[in-house]
Amino acid sequence: MTRYLTAAVEQALWSILNLGINMLLLRVATPEQYGTFAFWANVAFIFISLQNALTVTHLSVLPPGDGLDDRRLPTERIMHAVTAIFLGLTAAAILAVTLYLHSRGQNLGAPMAAFFVPAFLLQQYFRFVSFSRGRPMEALTQTIAVLVSATSLLILGSMTTTSFSANTILGLLGASYGGVGLVSGLLAVRHQGLSLTRPVLAGFRSYLQPTGWLFLGVTSTELLTRFYAFAVAAAFGPVALASLTATQLLLRPIPLLATSWSQVARLDLVRHREARQWPAFMGMIVLALVVGILASLLWSGLVNLSWSWLAQLAFKGKYLQDRWMVMLWGVSAALSLVQVVINTPLQVLQDFRALAIANAIASVVSAVGILVGIGLIGPAGAIIGTSIGQLVEVLVMGGLLAVAIRTAQTAIR
Repeated sequence: MTRYLTAAVEQALWSILNLGINMLLLRVATPEQYGTFAFWANVAFIFISLQNALTVTHLSVLPPGDGLDDRRLPTERIMHAVTAIFLGLTAAAILAVTLYLHSRGQNLGAPMAAFFVPAFLLQQYFRFVSFSRGRPMEALTQTIAVLVSATSLLILGSMTTTSFSANTILGLLGASYGGVGLVSGLLAVRHQGLSLTRPVLAGFRSYLQPTGWLFLGVTSTELLTRFYAFAVAAAFGPVALASLTATQLLLRPIPLLATSWSQVARLDLVRHREARQWPAFMGMIVLALVVGILASLLWSGLVNLSWSWLAQLAFKGKYLQDRWMVMLWGVSAALSLVQVVINTPLQVLQDFRALAIANAIASVVSAVGILVGIGLIGPAGAIIGTSIGQLVEVLVMGGLLAVAIRTAQTAIR
């Protein structure tokens, strides 16, 4: 129970961190500059999912333990090495894109994104390493450090500069995430004897097949979850993206609640899987769904009812007229919660192929729905298209999970 409580507190602080950063920026930055920041923030979350497919998912299915535990050390060494390569390639790719956009005079050309995205990935990787080791308190400490440093830097930056550009915002946040990530990383990998030698990387071959399915799965998931941001930014510009982000912002704690549950529950799900305690395995899933859906309905209703007051307080009334989109996002947030809850046991059962198939089907439906929606009713049509894709994925994954559990129950150990 203590681990769940610590994880819930950590996720609450993580939610406050994201909410606080976005609310501050919505107040002090112009819609155009905030929209540019939101674009690169979405890019960062896409890369987080790719990083998870490469490394974090493989760590999360290991038994919890110390970094020097024989059951974890070989895999952790490989994942740390691959992460280092991934961060270097990410930085180079984003720098090239941002410099090209900047040379064309486009608003999205913010070169500091090449610093922010890898720094964000670094901190998030070691945050997830702490959870996979069964040490949520370490993750909580990291989140507190980011919360304090990021908030301080942004407040100081807004007070000392007359033009609070997206480039400045990305640089300040990159300094916060990068500093915390570097310190956390040094503490996490000490005494592990890391290297990028051929024998170390050769061990990654056994992970290539499931990683291929994971990559297909996360790519499809990100298309499903974040395609709306790129479609709206391309069709209507960063100002329209700012309106969509503002109305979604206060509903983000809903899927984060499911993420908090997932980070700790997967350890118990692994134990139930190993002990073949299938009633307990399924009971955890059902309980999480019931509690999560009730919490999401309550939270969405409260945000909708108090939107006029919240928009005046948080955004200086900039997005007051967009209230009607809040409940649309509420539906999407609830579906996102259900996705996470069903996705977690499928990962624990290592049914990556089923996940990839479900995500691929849903992402195609979502992309088509978003394009049709924004063509018919404008930016808000992207929310409807996203929700349709999420519903399809929930239905498909639910069926696949039932099959996976039935297969595991009948399997001979």
